[in-house]
Amino acid sequence: MKYFFVKSILIITALLPLKTIHFLGKIVAKLTWITNSRIRRIAEKNIQLCFPELSFSQQQDLVKKILHETGKVILETGKMWQLKPAATLALVKEREGEHLIKQAQDAGRGVILAAPHYGSWELVGLYCAKHYAMTSMYAPQDNPQADNLMREARQRTGAKLVPTDINGIRAMSKALKQTELVAILPDQSPYSNGLFVPFFSHLCYTMTLLPKLAKKTNAVVLYTYAQRLDDSSGFKLIFRESSQDLATLDLEPATVQMNLDVEKLIRETPHQYQWTYKRFKRRPENEKSLY
Repeated sequence: MKYFFVKSILIITALLPLKTIHFLGKIVAKLTWITNSRIRRIAEKNIQLCFPELSFSQQQDLVKKILHETGKVILETGKMWQLKPAATLALVKEREGEHLIKQAQDAGRGVILAAPHYGSWELVGLYCAKHYAMTSMYAPQDNPQADNLMREARQRTGAKLVPTDINGIRAMSKALKQTELVAILPDQSPYSNGLFVPFFSHLCYTMTLLPKLAKKTNAVVLYTYAQRLDDSSGFKLIFRESSQDLATLDLEPATVQMNLDVEKLIRETPHQYQWTYKRFKRRPENEKSLY
């Protein structure tokens, strides 16, 4: 019953204009604010940690914008998962830095798209899979219907989805050696094999898979997100070069640099990042929880 309810909501929101969805996202934001919701409290803590230079009122204004963006993310899922591919991709109105992909491939190197939880990361995957051979890692769902829904949605423009296990890592490594694209969420907290390195000046347990793949396959790392346009007409896809070539760095310096580059990207449009996520949940030994 729950699956069919969710599927119905996705279908309905897919048919609504994007401006309507964003307006409804504002209503969701107000509800999460006035009820002092869990996600509001998480966002407030993250902003206090990461933007100490802002005054209290500025931090509160930023949190309100973040909650509005969170409402948009939730309600946009129908358009990302249920519309025909051409209709979804028509939401991409502008592109910046896309030439960096071809530049890397012309040099005989694969490309790792580091796409954090920022803007519409679903749209990034759909667009790039349509135009390039691309492999993406995903976490299989316990519910077979939900798992099938997610896989079909994310693969419908041509992406190859692989599980978060050794076979998935091998598939990504093979794709990169063939100068293809691989998409990874660099801010996904790992279960293991991570490192505590700075993120917005605070130690943060960070994945090492991305820099390891870059080193192993000599891949170029590009940071990317789909930025929502202010008029709710669509999105601008942005691709940014890494400040240093991660393939040339040792593991810890590469992981540090990855976080610095992600932070730099987020500062372009900070309210569009998913600050409602407990990014600092795992702490170094003997340190108390930040949440």
